[in-house]
Amino acid sequence: MRLFRQIAYLLIVAALFIPVNACKKPVNPLENLELILDYNIIKTTIDVQLVDATTGNILGSLQSSDAYISFSGPDQDAVVDVLGVRPSNKQFPVTRGISTLALIPNDPYDPTPDNAVTINLIAHVPGYLTSPKEVNITQTGRNFVSISVLPLDNPPSGVYIRQEPSATTANGGRVTAPTTVTVPGGSATVTIPEGIMIRDAGGNPLSGGLNVTVVSFDPTEPEALAAFPGGLTPTVNRLDGSTQNGTFYSAGFVAIEITDQNGNAATTFEDGTVQLISEINPETYNPLAETNIVAGDEIPYWSLDENTGVWTEEGTATAQLVDGQLQFEVQLSHLSYYNFDWLIGLLCPNGSPFVFNTNLPIPGPFLMKGYVYRQDDNALINTILMWVQNNEPVYTTFAPAGIPVYIVWDTENSTFISVDPGSQPTYIDDLCSSQTVNVNLIVSTDPNIKTISVNVSLFCPTDPVTRIEPSFTAYYIPKDDPGATPIAIEMVAGVATIPGIYVGNTYYVWITYNEEEFGTDVTVTQETYTYLDYEIPADVCDEVVNALNELP
Repeated sequence: MRLFRQIAYLLIVAALFIPVNACKKPVNPLENLELILDYNIIKTTIDVQLVDATTGNILGSLQSSDAYISFSGPDQDAVVDVLGVRPSNKQFPVTRGISTLALIPNDPYDPTPDNAVTINLIAHVPGYLTSPKEVNITQTGRNFVSISVLPLDNPPSGVYIRQEPSATTANGGRVTAPTTVTVPGGSATVTIPEGIMIRDAGGNPLSGGLNVTVVSFDPTEPEALAAFPGGLTPTVNRLDGSTQNGTFYSAGFVAIEITDQNGNAATTFEDGTVQLISEINPETYNPLAETNIVAGDEIPYWSLDENTGVWTEEGTATAQLVDGQLQFEVQLSHLSYYNFDWLIGLLCPNGSPFVFNTNLPIPGPFLMKGYVYRQDDNALINTILMWVQNNEPVYTTFAPAGIPVYIVWDTENSTFISVDPGSQPTYIDDLCSSQTVNVNLIVSTDPNIKTISVNVSLFCPTDPVTRIEPSFTAYYIPKDDPGATPIAIEMVAGVATIPGIYVGNTYYVWITYNEEEFGTDVTVTQETYTYLDYEIPADVCDEVVNALNELP
C-alpha cells in the first residue's frame, strides 16, 4: 500500500509539470474498457499556515528551515499525510510556511458537526516560541488553519522577552545557587531557589549551566493577543477533572523555558517551587465585573503543555497591589506556559453560516482570512480561514456562543477580489446563531485578470486501460514577488480552476511532500491548459498495476 501511494504521488507531480509538447497517446474509450483510478482517497485535508506574529506574513523558506508540525489530542490517530501515510515520528515538515495534513476517511473519523475530529497541532520553528493550536474539523473537504508563531529576536508590541544564558547551574539536577530573571520593564519575574531539583519530561536531572527564557504577554495589546500561543478559544481540563471549552479573557500570560547545556528542557520541580510574579496592566478587562480589574479580584490560572497543546487549570490567583502595581504571585511545581484567564461561555461545534456575495460570478474557489475580535474589549480571539466556492455557505467551527464579535476581513493582496466597505468589518451578535452572515465582495473588472482552467489525466496502456485523474493541492506566487502570500490551487479529479491570473505573467508553482518541494516557473500564455491522456512509462505502469492488485 505504501508503494502504491508513493507511485501515485510521483504521477501527480508528473501531471502538474508535464510540458505542453510532451509525447502523448490519445485513448478512445470506445475501443477499450477503462479502469479509472480514484486517487482522491483522502477526503479531508488541513493546510496549516505559520504566520510570523510580528510581520503578519507567512514564514518564508529561510524561517521554515527545520520547522515542523507535531500533533496530539483525542483524535490523533486520524492524522495521515495527503497520500494516507501516517508519519512514524508524528511530524510534518514545513515548506514556505505551509504544512499539509489529512484525515483518514470514513468512520470513525468522518467529521460532522455532531462528531468533530479534534487534534492539537504544535508548531516548532527554530528561533520562535513553540506554539500549539487546537483544531476542530466538522466537515469533509478543504480546511485551512493559521498558527501565529512568535520570533524570540523580534517580538511584536506587548510581548517582552528576557533570555538569560547560564542564569544558574545544576549539579545532578540540584540548583547550586538561587537566581531571579526579570523581563524588561518588570512585567514578569521568575525566581529559582537554591537546592530545588529540576528534571526533564523523562525524569532525567538537568545538569550544568541553566539557560532561562521568560516571555511575558500584555493582554491589552492586540499584537500580543494575536501571538497568544494556543489562541483564546480553548478546551481545558478543570480542577474537578471535567473537560470544558469556552473563551479566555486574559489578564496575563507568561512562557517559561529552562534548558541545560545539553539542550534538555525542564519539566518538573522537586524539593521546592519556582516563584512567578506577573504584573497586571490596570486596563485589563474583568468580564465578570464588566469593568477593569482591581486588587482583590480572583482569576483561575492555567498551564499549557506546549508539547501537547492541552490547558490545565492549576488554581486561583488573586490580584494584589504591591508598591502601587497590580500583580499575581503563584508558586510553580512544574514548568509550562502559564496564563491568568477567566473562561467564559461555551463553544458551538458549527457556528453561523457565512455567505460571500459577489457582484460578478467567480468560477474558482478562493481563500478568505478573518480576524475575529470581541466587541466588549476589542480582543483578538481567533484567526479564521475560509475556503469559498460556488456561493456555498461556509461555517465557523467551535465559535464562542453568545459573545458579540466583529470580523476584519483580509483578502491577502488578492488581485481579483476585495471586501465591500459595508462589510468591513462585519458585526455579529452571536457566532453560534443559525442566522446567515452575509459578506459582500467586489470582483475586479480588470479585463487583464483571467480565470485559468487546467485539465489533467494520465493512463497506462494496460488491458483494460488504467486512467488516472489526480487530486492534490498546489500553491503559487508571482515570480517577481517572492515574498507574496502563497495562493492555494485545488485540483479535484484532474480539474483545477484558478481565478486572479494575469495572462503573460510568470508564476512560481509548487507542491510539497515528504520534506521536498517540487516547483517550476510557469508563464501563463492562455486561459485553458489541457494535459489529457498522457501515457505513463511501462515500468511505472507495471508497478502501479501490481500495487493495485495488492489492495484489499
